[in-house]
Formats: sequence, structure tokens, C-alpha cells
Amino acid sequence: MPSDLKEKTAIVTGSSRGIGAAIAIRLAEYGANVVINYNSSAKEAEDVAEKCRNHGVKAIVVQADVSQPSEVEKLFKMAKTEFGRIDIVMCNSGIIHWGAPDQVTSEQFDKVNC
Repeated sequence: MPSDLKEKTAIVTGSSRGIGAAIAIRLAEYGANVVINYNSSAKEAEDVAEKCRNHGVKAIVVQADVSQPSEVEKLFKMAKTEFGRIDIVMCNSGIIHWGAPDQVTSEQFDKVNC
């Protein structure tokens, strides 16, 4: 893989599994240090971080509920403390609402689209 992102730092929200995990690992393959964010899947997040480290980059795991501004602040602060910079932010977290579209409140819409 190319090392186009060497020395860059990426935060990927919701990256303990699924698409977020795949994005984080791909960023690591390209040389980026990665901040793995999770809300409730600690073991899975650490597994993703280890896969990233296997590509020769640094990876940290940060628990933060990104629907809460104070938690987002904590996530960014930990990333800057660990890596000194943030170059890439991939917002991948969110929840799914299975209700009828005309029954979704604006609060639910905002939560789904964190």
C-alpha cells in the first residue's frame, strides 16, 4: 500500500465494527495513525486498533458518545494529546431509526445523523 498518509492522524467515529472498522484499517494501511472511537464495543474497538497497529502505525481507542458535545471534546482532546494533530475526521457513527418517515421527530433525526 502507498504511504500517502504517513504522519497524518485520523479520527474515525463508530469504528469498532463494520464500515467504520474497515475505514480505520484502510487509513492505517495508507500510513495514518488512527483514533478508534466506540460507544459500547470496547473489545471490538481494541481488536480494530490492533489490526491498525499491524500496519506499523499508532492506534488508540477512545470511548465517547459522539451525540454528546462534551464527549466529542474529550475525543478530540485525547487525539491531540496522543498525536499532536488531527488531519482527518471520518464521521461514521450513528443509529438507525426504523419508524415511518412521517413519525420521526427532529430530535430523533439529529441523533441518527450524528
